[in-house]
Amino acid sequence: MFRFLFGKSSKPPKRSRPGKAKPVYRASELPHGLGLLQGIPLDRIVAKLNSSIPTDYAERIQYRVKTEHPRITDDEYACKWFELQRYFVMSLVMKSTPMFSSEIDDLWHEMLMFTREYQRFGEQFAGGVIHHSPEREPKQMPGERAWFDWVYAHLFEFAPSSKRCWNGFFRNALDPERTELLREGNVDAISSSLFNMDQAGRYPEVAETIRLLVEQAILEAQKAANSRQFKDTGWDYSTANPNSMLYLAGAMMFFSIQSPHSYASDMNANFPENTPEDPRDKHSSCSSSGCGTIGGNSDNSGDQGGGSSCSSSSSCSSGSSSSSCGSSCGSS
Repeated sequence: MFRFLFGKSSKPPKRSRPGKAKPVYRASELPHGLGLLQGIPLDRIVAKLNSSIPTDYAERIQYRVKTEHPRITDDEYACKWFELQRYFVMSLVMKSTPMFSSEIDDLWHEMLMFTREYQRFGEQFAGGVIHHSPEREPKQMPGERAWFDWVYAHLFEFAPSSKRCWNGFFRNALDPERTELLREGNVDAISSSLFNMDQAGRYPEVAETIRLLVEQAILEAQKAANSRQFKDTGWDYSTANPNSMLYLAGAMMFFSIQSPHSYASDMNANFPENTPEDPRDKHSSCSSSGCGTIGGNSDNSGDQGGGSSCSSSSSCSSGSSSSSCGSSCGSS
């Protein structure tokens, strides 16, 4: 039952196992830009990121990665590079941004090999070097991983390859110290404890994004604390796929507060294994959108246990008091 939401937390095996196909990565399914949700004012930050990595630097990174990892395809590289760029954007927003993917970390390591170019990138993008954060297992810091997932879900559209790159989402509960801080609702305390206020002073867009995230987190935490059942939180997801990122982020908040000791079983009881299979396994087509199943497939040998991200339409917004994502999802 843990297959879809939680997955296995293990490093990729050195050898492919019999009967296991290599996961499919499709660069064509990546959202435009970095797939910011509607209402997240970080478009200029994404543009700044792109301009801070010259084409020749990006090409040299790709060459090194493909030399060190000759089995990686162009599409797989593109998907992982896409997620590393999302990580850099998150590092401007969050106070602490641990690296939770060994495969994304592989790209970062190769990026660091070009010391002058990397230093120049950090200075242009973040006002200083972005120090490398070694890859960490979620079990080493589950609360940090849960918070990473919550922020990620409120910034970006879900891409089909996201769960593979980050080994699944929402497997861990938010820690009590963090949920208590959010429930208390002190905006200044939350901002200074959880977000990158140095970059907020550098970029007005980051400051505005932090404000939106703080207000949303307070709202979700207080609703969760005052609701006996998840459905009582009253989130307007009537048109959303019940396995969308935002929906599951809200569920993570609720069960982290209401039942932290039975978090995994409660999440799976409400979002069981009837998650749709990946439609690509059934030869159907879909387009990337802000909704998708959040199953963990940390076993990159190809255990594609769950999920799709398909939509004919999607409308996501994040405001001062609420976030919503409406979409039409399904599989044949």
